[in-house]
This record gives sequence, structure tokens and C-alpha cells, in this order.
Amino acid sequence: MKFLLIGIGGALGALTRSYLSEGIEKINFLPMPMGVLLVNFLGCFFLGLMINSLDPKYQEIYQPLIFIGFLGAFTTFSAFSRESLDLLNQGQVALAVFYVVLTVLVCLLGTWVGVLLTNR
Repeated sequence: MKFLLIGIGGALGALTRSYLSEGIEKINFLPMPMGVLLVNFLGCFFLGLMINSLDPKYQEIYQPLIFIGFLGAFTTFSAFSRESLDLLNQGQVALAVFYVVLTVLVCLLGTWVGVLLTNR
């Protein structure tokens, strides 16, 4: 059952990430990939919200479905790494470093704010 939940959550997370990230990139006016940055922030934020909000007695369901499956596929650090390397390969070293630092800080912020909002 655990692997089925991971698979369902992963499929939904990957589809949601793709749709949202591509939509953001269509309206992006900045020189760096904002779709992946926003998706990573949202994934970390929702993780932070859920850490204190979900009932521990259902952990065997939400852990594989939401945390491992959905959020694991929704957040996109592999895509983030690829896009960072693309910026480096294009010779945009300063922008690549800024993008890496900004992504890490924004994701930490998202998780922290999510935890704060649900802290009991």
C-alpha cells in the first residue's frame, strides 16, 4: 500500500509541478527561471504547513502520499540544479550564484513560515 500511495502522490506532484512551472515561465519577465523557484518555495511552504497540522495517527497514509510522493515530485531540485548549470554554462556566473542562494533561502523561508503559521 505504501508504494501505491507514493506512486499516486508522485504522479500528481509531477503533473502539478509541470503545469505550474510552465505557466509561470510563460509570464516570467526576469532573466532567471522563476517557475522552478516558485514551485520549490510552495513545496517547502506546504511542507511547513503540514508538519504541525496533520494528525499523527494517519502518518502511515500522509507520509508516503503527501511528503514522499506529492511533495517529493512537486519540488524540483533536480530541475533547479539543471537550470543553475545552464546559467553557469551560459557564462552567467553571478546570476547562477544569486539564483542558487535565492532558491535555498526562499525554500527555507517557506518551510519556516509554514511551521510558524501552524505552530500550536
